Amino acid sequence: MKILFYNWIQFDKKNNQGGGVNVYQKNLIDFLIKNRKEYEIYFLSSGIYYNLFKNNVYIKETKNIYGNKCRTFKMYNSPCIAPAKAMYNNIDTFMNDEETYNELVKFIKKFGEFDVIHFNNIEGVSTKCLEIKKDFPNTKVIYSVHNYCLFCPQINLFYNNKTNCLDYENGKKCVSCIKNKENPKKFKTYYKIDNIAEKLNMDNFSNSLKIWLKKIYEKLKNKTTKGKENEIDVNFSNSCEKFRKTNVERLNKYVDYVLSVSERVREICIQCGVKEEKVFNEYIGTKFAEKAQYKLNHEVNGEIFTISYMGYFEKMKGFDFLIEALEEIPDEMAKKIAFMCYAKVKSNEDELKIKKIEKLSNKLASAQHFNGYTHEQLKNIYSKIDLGIVPVIWEDNLPQVAIEYAANGIPVLCSDLGGAHELSKAPEFVFKAGDKEDFKSKLENILNNKEILKRYFDNMIKLKTMEEHVSNIESYYNNKK
Repeated sequence: MKILFYNWIQFDKKNNQGGGVNVYQKNLIDFLIKNRKEYEIYFLSSGIYYNLFKNNVYIKETKNIYGNKCRTFKMYNSPCIAPAKAMYNNIDTFMNDEETYNELVKFIKKFGEFDVIHFNNIEGVSTKCLEIKKDFPNTKVIYSVHNYCLFCPQINLFYNNKTNCLDYENGKKCVSCIKNKENPKKFKTYYKIDNIAEKLNMDNFSNSLKIWLKKIYEKLKNKTTKGKENEIDVNFSNSCEKFRKTNVERLNKYVDYVLSVSERVREICIQCGVKEEKVFNEYIGTKFAEKAQYKLNHEVNGEIFTISYMGYFEKMKGFDFLIEALEEIPDEMAKKIAFMCYAKVKSNEDELKIKKIEKLSNKLASAQHFNGYTHEQLKNIYSKIDLGIVPVIWEDNLPQVAIEYAANGIPVLCSDLGGAHELSKAPEFVFKAGDKEDFKSKLENILNNKEILKRYFDNMIKLKTMEEHVSNIESYYNNKK
C-alpha cells in the first residue's frame, strides 16, 4: 500500500510546533514504519515554508528522522499560510486557491498514484485539495478532524475569543467575531527567517524571534486597527457562509471517510452539515495506552492535594478560567491545594499570567510554574500530581494531555465541552464549561472524598493502542467499512 499523509508541519520539526496533532502524526508514521514494512509512506507539509529568493509554488523533498523509510516533502511559497488563523483575512484564497491544488496534482503524478491520501489537516493548502479524487478516482481520500478549520475561519468555533459558538447564523455572526485580523506578512516574515534558522540548527533563536516579531506586529496592529473595530463587512459574512458550505460539500462529495477523534466531534461535524453516514469516530492511538494503568498512579492521602494544568496559556484552553476559579475558592479549602502549571512562555501576555500564578501562591498551599516539559520528565511529574485539570471552554476535539493523564493513572477533572469528558463516565469528574461554581463544587467534593478518585478508572474507557488504532484505520484504507 502506498500512503500519502498531509499535515501543515513536518512531524519531526524541532521546535515543537503543531501541538497534539503533530505528536499523533509522528506516532502513526513511527508505528507504520516499524510494523507495516510493506507500506510505502510519504508525507507532505505546506504553509510554513517560504523562500527568500523565489515566489513560485514548488515542492521539494526533505530529510527526516526516518531516512528513506519515509519520504518527506515540503511545499514552498503556498498562498495558503498555516496555521489557518493566518488566513482570517483571506478565506477566499484558502477556499479557492488553484496553485496548491495544481502542485499537489503534479506531485501525485510524479510519485503516485497513491492508494490512500490521508489529510490530518488541510491548513497550508487550499481546501480545494479535498477534491483531489476528481483527478485520482481510485485513491482513497481520508480526512481526520483534529480541529474545525473547515467550518470556522477562527478554527475553533470560539466566538470572539469568549464563548463556544453553537450557531454561526450563516456567517452573520462571523462579522462581529473576527475584528482584529491577523497580518499574513507577520507569518511569512517569521517563516522565512525560521527556515534559515532551521538549516543553521538555530531553532532556539527561531523561537525567540517569533516572540519578538509578535510584539512588534501587535504594536503595529493596534495602530492600524484603532477606530475600525466596529466596521462591518457584509461581503465577509457571505464569504464565511460560502466557506463552510463549500468545504462541507467537498467532504460529502469527494472524501471517502471523515474520521472524528471523539463522539462530540462527530456530532459537531454532522451539525455543520457533513453526512452522518460519512463520519466515523476513531479515538486516536497513543503509545501511553500500551502501559495504561487503569488505576491510580499513587495513593492520595496526604494533607496537601496537588492539582495540575498542562498545556498552553490560552483562554480557550481554560487557563484564565482556572486561575479565576482558584482565586475564589474558600481559604480553608485553598490551604489544602497545591497547584502546578506546566506551560511554555510564548508572549508578553504569558509572562503576565505567570505573575497571577505567583500571586496564587499566597492563597494556596503552593503555586508553581514550569516553562513546559519534556516526555522524559513526565514520570517524575505524574508522581507528584493527584488530579489533572482540563478546563477547556471550547469544543477541544480530544486533548492529548487528557489522554496522557488518564493513561498514567492521574484522574482528570474536565469541562463538558470537547472530547476529554468521554475518557471516563464518572460524573464526579465533569463540570459545566465556564461555570466556576460547578468547578469549585466538583473540586471540593473530590478533595473531601478522595476515595472517589478510584471511580474515574472504574468508569474509564479502554484507550486505543497504536496497534488497535492502525488496525481500525486500515479498514478504511482497505474499504472494508
